Amino acid sequence: MDSCDSENFKAGPMAWVVDKLIEKYIDTKQSYEISHINTSRVSFVSEHFLASNRPVSIKKAMDLRGKKKPAETQYYFENARTLAIAAKQKSEEVNDTVIAVLFRDADGTASAGRGNWRDKYASIVKGFAAENYDLGVAMLPNPKSEAWLLCAVKPNAYQHCEALEQESGNDRGANPLKTQLADALNNNASTDQINTLVQADAIDVLRIDMSSYNTFKADLEGAVRLAVGIPE
Repeated sequence: MDSCDSENFKAGPMAWVVDKLIEKYIDTKQSYEISHINTSRVSFVSEHFLASNRPVSIKKAMDLRGKKKPAETQYYFENARTLAIAAKQKSEEVNDTVIAVLFRDADGTASAGRGNWRDKYASIVKGFAAENYDLGVAMLPNPKSEAWLLCAVKPNAYQHCEALEQESGNDRGANPLKTQLADALNNNASTDQINTLVQADAIDVLRIDMSSYNTFKADLEGAVRLAVGIPE
């Protein structure tokens, strides 16, 4: 499915992480539930949708190319531009502000060779900026989302998680992150199980401490504050 609204959207762990963080940022006293997923205020567009609806290229808009800036990061730049345009259209449709979160694993086998994390992150930020969209957020786990989740469920949870940023994102490698996550959850690492852990705060989205996660978390908080008018 290329795109859908809440009634047809099956949220995965990263969607619930976003939802839980937004809930905590808006309701600092945690006195009531304001889940955007549970109240049908979430929309989804696929990677195929972003590729199929890519706008006309903007010459010189992405000044990432150079000796240390691989051209492949154009992929992330264009994804962000397309998502920004879709978010603007959705905002007009629902007559409300829309935060656009672009989720991509930084180092999976499907994205091999598309530059390092810093370049990918910068290209997403520049893509949103090229469309003058201030409510765009890069969600770029390094190397992949399993690392963020593993930080919360491994022995000595939430401690010394920065080392996970150096793990391989290759599921076929030795002791891949997916296997480590399954082991940490006693082989009960289904999507539904992890969703439940996030929703119940058994995975505490405020305590995960990794460079790529902290960047995402800060950017999302900034977008939420801007969207709802919370002062810095």
